[in-house]
Amino acid sequence: MIRNIVFDMGMVLLCYDPMQPCLRHAGNEADARRVYGEIFCSPEWLKLDGGAATEAEVLEAAQIRLETPELKALAARVMTDWHLDALWPKAGMKEVVSGLLDRGYRLYILSNAGTRFHAYEYKIPYFDRFSGVLVSAEERMLKPDVRIYGRLCDKFELLPEECAFIDDVRQNVEGAEAAGMTGYCYADGDVGKLRAFLEAI
Repeated sequence: MIRNIVFDMGMVLLCYDPMQPCLRHAGNEADARRVYGEIFCSPEWLKLDGGAATEAEVLEAAQIRLETPELKALAARVMTDWHLDALWPKAGMKEVVSGLLDRGYRLYILSNAGTRFHAYEYKIPYFDRFSGVLVSAEERMLKPDVRIYGRLCDKFELLPEECAFIDDVRQNVEGAEAAGMTGYCYADGDVGKLRAFLEAI
């Protein structure tokens, strides 16, 4: 019997588009795209989520690759507050979360994210009513490593077979299923299909 619903964050509970803060700070698309690529598409950014790099290291590496003082300064500005407009609630998810809470499910978040997560967690619908959160950078492991799902269960005393896991990345869903959870891939962002899945479990 499913008692717990485990959500990914980005593109499930929240939309994620880090081009938005780049455009806000740059004021033109060319510079925004240059800085976006060197920060958010960099190998260092991936390491950030795994706890293997700090934001200061991400910025330092990006600035080394950027050619001009203006672009280096732009990168620094973006890194100060990118979370303000890069993330916002995904349409329909507030109602989904509310409905699950009303039905008595315990809700959890398992996200590949850096430690800045705690600066924008307030954007997640009904965040204060979630029973627990596991952030990959704090555990120094990433989905779809099966160990991170086990860590979630150990930390919050959950049984995998009582958990349904929702993520927009197929490999992450497969990792949850390998750990014994029921998985649902939300890659299409179709709230109606997600509701049907949740009604059926």
